[in-house]
Amino acid sequence: MKGVKELKARIKSIGNIRKVTSTMELVATTKMKKLQGRAEATRPFADAIRAMMSRVARHAPEDTSPLLVAPSEVKRECVIVIGGTKGLCGPFNSNLSRKAVSHVREVEKKDVEVDVYTLGRRATLLFQKIKQSFAGSYDGRLEYADYRAMSKVMASLADSFVEGNYQRVSLVYTAFESVVKFVPTVETLLPLAALPTGGEEEGDDAEVAGGEIEYIMEPSPKEILARLIPKSLEMKFFNAVLESLASEFAARRIAMKNATDAAGDMIDDLTREYNKARQAGITAELLEIAAGAEALKG
Repeated sequence: MKGVKELKARIKSIGNIRKVTSTMELVATTKMKKLQGRAEATRPFADAIRAMMSRVARHAPEDTSPLLVAPSEVKRECVIVIGGTKGLCGPFNSNLSRKAVSHVREVEKKDVEVDVYTLGRRATLLFQKIKQSFAGSYDGRLEYADYRAMSKVMASLADSFVEGNYQRVSLVYTAFESVVKFVPTVETLLPLAALPTGGEEEGDDAEVAGGEIEYIMEPSPKEILARLIPKSLEMKFFNAVLESLASEFAARRIAMKNATDAAGDMIDDLTREYNKARQAGITAELLEIAAGAEALKG
């Protein structure tokens, strides 16, 4: 059995660690809720833009935007990877890394060149380590990135697509489904999915097709779409960043909660062992005193 002093020191050390993990759990919970709220707040706006685009697209020519044009052949693809900013978040980083590398390798098997654009320190370090060709990386602190910063990133990559540097732009990130479920996901950002044109109807607009409400559009439908399409793309990208960050903090919250609970269990076990050791020590001392008293009598 370990000594009383050693057990007492271990209990104190683990107690200090539990305070740290408990604090990290609280911080992660607070940040997760904040990011979750921001992500949920952007969705109605993104949905409204998409609905407006669908409504306007029926009055616009098919060649409205180069972002809608799918190339006949894909020779080069840009893969945007939104990774973790730090560790101590369980399997979050490893799951995202496996998904990203797997997607890159699948694309390369089709004789398509791949450049990666990374956001998050962990993603950057991963692709530097495997010597992947880079389109760039976001150097700022992703946790504090705002819509303006992310829109600049997306605008730059969209320009590269329009200029023909890339025939496809895909996105790898962690989708936030709930506080305990977050899934590494791959989506195609560019070219954008085709919008309904001509007589095609979508959603609520199909209901008014019989009466056919005619909208007066200023400027022209083509000009309106030219403004809405980049905005929709930026919103989708920004929402992916928020979801990825919320997922990271949710994973960290779970990891720190597990660590805090494990530390508590260890303290309970060590406390029982400490009490036994202390009781054994007291019993031994009493026996020595009794033996000494008997010796004096003899």
